[in-house]
Amino acid sequence: MRFIICIMLVIAVTSVGVAADNDFKPLFDGKSLDGWTPTPGGKWEVSDGSIVGTSDKSERRHGILLSNRTYSDFEVKAKFRVIAGDSGFYFRAGRVKSGVSVNGFQVEVDTSQETGGLYETGGRAWVHQPTADVIEKRKYKPGEWTELELSAVGEHIVVKINGVVTSELKKDKGRREGHFGLQLHGGQDMHVEFRDIAIREVRDASGFTEMFNGKDLTGWTTTGNWVVEKDNTITLKPRPGESGWQRYKDYLTTNRKYGDFVLDLEFKFDAKGNSGVFMRVGDLKNHVTSGFEVQILDTYGKQKFGAHDCGGVIGTSGPSKMMVKPAGQWNRYTITLKGDHLQVVLNGERIQDFDLSQTKLKDRPAQGYISFQDEAKRIWYRNVRIKELK
Repeated sequence: MRFIICIMLVIAVTSVGVAADNDFKPLFDGKSLDGWTPTPGGKWEVSDGSIVGTSDKSERRHGILLSNRTYSDFEVKAKFRVIAGDSGFYFRAGRVKSGVSVNGFQVEVDTSQETGGLYETGGRAWVHQPTADVIEKRKYKPGEWTELELSAVGEHIVVKINGVVTSELKKDKGRREGHFGLQLHGGQDMHVEFRDIAIREVRDASGFTEMFNGKDLTGWTTTGNWVVEKDNTITLKPRPGESGWQRYKDYLTTNRKYGDFVLDLEFKFDAKGNSGVFMRVGDLKNHVTSGFEVQILDTYGKQKFGAHDCGGVIGTSGPSKMMVKPAGQWNRYTITLKGDHLQVVLNGERIQDFDLSQTKLKDRPAQGYISFQDEAKRIWYRNVRIKELK
């Protein structure tokens, strides 16, 4: 149904524990659709410095113009005007195979006074709608250029229309990362325009430490094929003729042990890629029996999956959803391990949440090394950071 782009307002660092880049950066260059990709349905083009979306009511699909990149915490500013139809400004949205094309939050953008509300496609539907007093204050007029501001920092979401707060959620449990998207609603005559779209990303300043300096493997040990490339990625480059079982010994391993933590990282792989994130490894001569693994595997689009597919925890359970992206695209893991409680978030969706003590891994160490697995398949890691928990 409705789609939104999320705009995040940065509050003072001292009060909310976040910091942001000093300047807003354009998400739209005013000349082309570089950085954006349309889904089937309707037409998107650039005219007079604006992104213009049109479709007629015979088009049943929801045409979405999606940002190529995904984003987590941010502030966004934009201007829009709706000449006809029901549009939306999506944020933290995920791709799905349907005529709607995405799931996730949108800021409602249409010709009605619902504009500025929050609607969750594929989820809770309306989460918040503007109240009568807000509708009077924000002075929204369909067909006229309107200012949109949206902040999304962790679970806190704030929407402003013409400088007036129209929606606010303080402890929202929705997706934490995804695409921005501009919507053409199917089954309607549509004409909507967006311009001056800019973002200021917000980074967590509450205790994360970089584990990879982007230059060399300081802090890590390996006997294998792990190197640092010019684009600041840790890359596995197997030699010709090597296979996964031969390479099991050649992990990339931290020099020190960790107990309770939040581990945040990005990864991508080639077709048929295979690796894994090992944690609390007690014996570096046998990772498999002395630690546990969150799987990395090229299983995009798989309908039936288990513990050995991407997002599975080997020896316990498969992911609740298959959230891994196609080969060649960056994915993001956020893995929280506190005591026996393990939680895994992949690309903004919580896919694991259980008690290790209730599994056959219950006797694994309470602390140990963190390792990336060499399966003789090309794999890339970047933005590896950790927050240790008390």
